[in-house]
Amino acid sequence: MYEFGAVLKDNRHFHDHMNAGVPVEVYHQDVPVDIGLVTGIHESFIEIGQALYHRGRYVFLSRPGY
Repeated sequence: MYEFGAVLKDNRHFHDHMNAGVPVEVYHQDVPVDIGLVTGIHESFIEIGQALYHRGRYVFLSRPGY
């Protein structure tokens, strides 16, 4: 599906990860802040667990096999 460390940007990327149960790691200014499953996809935010992360402030990386 996606390589370990692939950057996720499009809704399709997040839907693929949510449907397949593939973890996503969240970074803020090169610092990891969270890792988990996508539970919601919104216009400006991605929901990981019960936390919302703004798409413009965070980087989302694919973590298959984590």
